[in-house]
Amino acid sequence: MRIKRVITIAIFFALCSGASGFAGSIGFSSDIGPYNSLPEPRLRYPINDTAVLTANEPLEFKWWDDLVGIRGFTLKIYKGYNMYAANLILKEDLPPGTSSFKASPDLFQDGQVYTWSLIRISYAGYKSDKSFNSFKVVKKQGDSS
Repeated sequence: MRIKRVITIAIFFALCSGASGFAGSIGFSSDIGPYNSLPEPRLRYPINDTAVLTANEPLEFKWWDDLVGIRGFTLKIYKGYNMYAANLILKEDLPPGTSSFKASPDLFQDGQVYTWSLIRISYAGYKSDKSFNSFKVVKKQGDSS
């Protein structure tokens, strides 16, 4: 009998939340609001179509660290345009106060397109939307003079 009552109540609430005569479903989320929202980071470099690497110099990813009270950032680099797990070639969790990261030039191939994304994380564990940009790597040999 108890199971029938639970099922009946569940069906009633499901029907009521979709009926036009009712106000709709009621929900509560503590994840929304001005105190919990976190703006996405603003990227600085690379944000153009190409990134030129010279000799064995690392590629430096840069962004503005313009918000206080954060726990850090998560930087991801993907091969190609698609940010799929299979394309992930680097993931770094970076501390607060960080505004750049130098990636080894060995990570990149000449003429290949890469996409990088950056997420800001608050002390409460909230994550911002990701900022991302795609770029093509052009490798040039250093001056031999």
